[in-house]
Amino acid sequence: MKNLALLFAVILACLACCKAAVVQITDENFTDLIGKDDEWLIDFYADWCGYCKRLEPKYQAAERMLSKSSHSHVKVGAVNVETNPGLAARFFVSRLPTIVHIKDHEVRSLKPTQRENDIISFVTMEEWRDVDPKSGLISPFSLLQVHEAVVGKMVGYTGKVVKKLSAYSPWTLIGVLTGFLIFAISLPVMLSNRGSEEHETAAAAAEASLNDTTTKKAASTSTAKSPELRSRKSKRID
Repeated sequence: MKNLALLFAVILACLACCKAAVVQITDENFTDLIGKDDEWLIDFYADWCGYCKRLEPKYQAAERMLSKSSHSHVKVGAVNVETNPGLAARFFVSRLPTIVHIKDHEVRSLKPTQRENDIISFVTMEEWRDVDPKSGLISPFSLLQVHEAVVGKMVGYTGKVVKKLSAYSPWTLIGVLTGFLIFAISLPVMLSNRGSEEHETAAAAAEASLNDTTTKKAASTSTAKSPELRSRKSKRID
């Protein structure tokens, strides 16, 4: 019994090591992992996708076979599209699972398959040379796609928020949305009133400054004229 338990533990450890060889790629570590001269296979999947679950053991088998071949330099990764919407948008992922091949920052999509041999031969037989890479603006490494990845990330986070809010009762959501709507409507009014108050304050300050300047000028003129008036009065008396 102890021997069986030990054997079972060894098998689990081996499976864990094999599974760990497939690198989990995220929105955050993608740039650091994918170098200009690297060669990668990346599988885009989702936890709820049945086809993805069926492909997973075969994808892992392909990784093990590649690691033991003359193409051991090829790295194998996976992207969960639910937690990494930026990469899903950047690679234009429209179906699951989707496997892409990256070499020298050129991206090519593999045909849908459920066989590890198809995945392996795409690399070892260099079948990728017969597939046109994504180029120009649709390349995941173009500047435009980098910006779209950021947008995709924002959309993904918004989806997560909506998913969390859906756990609350409808009345709670109605209250939150009503409060947000009131705030959105009142915000321009408050900003407008604040702007008007600042304008009135500035106008009053300018008017006060102008009055003060006028008063000082009048006083200065009066002071300057006083000796002249006194001189004229003195001459009349004489």
